[in-house]
Amino acid sequence: MDPFTHGLLGGSLAAAGSRSETLRPAAAVGFLAATLADLDTFIQSDLDPLLQLEYHRQFTHSFAFIPLGALIAILLAWPWVKRWLSFRQGYGAALLGYGTAGLLDACTSYGTQLLWPLSDMRLAWNLVPVVEPVTSLVLLCFLLLAVRRSRPAFSQYGLVLFLLWLTLAGWQNGRATELVMAYAQQRGDKVQDVQIKPTMGNLILWRGVYKSQGMVQSVAVRPGVWGEDRLYPGDRTSWFDASKGFPGVDANSVLGRDVVRFADLSGHFLVVHPQHGNVLGDGRYALLPHQISPLWGIVVDPAKSQQHAPFATLRPWDKSTLAVFMAMLVGKALD
Repeated sequence: MDPFTHGLLGGSLAAAGSRSETLRPAAAVGFLAATLADLDTFIQSDLDPLLQLEYHRQFTHSFAFIPLGALIAILLAWPWVKRWLSFRQGYGAALLGYGTAGLLDACTSYGTQLLWPLSDMRLAWNLVPVVEPVTSLVLLCFLLLAVRRSRPAFSQYGLVLFLLWLTLAGWQNGRATELVMAYAQQRGDKVQDVQIKPTMGNLILWRGVYKSQGMVQSVAVRPGVWGEDRLYPGDRTSWFDASKGFPGVDANSVLGRDVVRFADLSGHFLVVHPQHGNVLGDGRYALLPHQISPLWGIVVDPAKSQQHAPFATLRPWDKSTLAVFMAMLVGKALD
């Protein structure tokens, strides 16, 4: 999730596990520690754009890295908190804070390597979007109360509400999954792989995308919060099988290997971008949940097979896109 919400969760857990007299510095340490994992975004290379994607949410977000990440956090914070905390107390707060980073990111949809180095599998529980205001507001309000009154109980209440919100998100995900699978069955599609993801900023409208018989199908679903369930049939396009290579590109070339790398990073939901024939996109994401119009991808130029593939970001947001999204969010029929 966004760094501020990471900090709020880390600070809340550290505050909840502290004593009243040490709550404020412990919360500050927890807040700092929870944000450090995302420093992996600075691991990048101008020559190899995919390097940043490979290391994002990798070792810094794993369970194995938590003790070292917490140590780095308390060493950074120590000059400012040593008046109020012993090193043991500060390290404990940092452990609690840093320990939330990978778990919170796994609740979103991109994928987090919690089990690194034992496994490169990216875990994505698809519960909440990367930016989700209810989560942030709940954690913020109760953490402020805890800090202002020096009472850990307020942070504990906030964490309970946060867990209840995640439970609701899981229930909504299950309902959305049922609607998508029913749609696939109605079409006669044999689903090989399916992804159900929340859309930006809410748990009401969900994006479903699945592979079936060499095709990728998208569909937007709105499990009824008020009113009946609503389903918005979406686009269908060919699935790009990276194991067969890109036409005109040697599979053993730098570019050919980049195609395989990006397929792994995209959960093997690669599609050719409908508006850009030389862009292989991550079909799991789109601005509108019923469309297959990837938000990002790699540019494949067979004439430059010995160079790394450039990374392309494609987010053509406009008022009409927002109008369609809001219509689906409130359950209106599309024209």
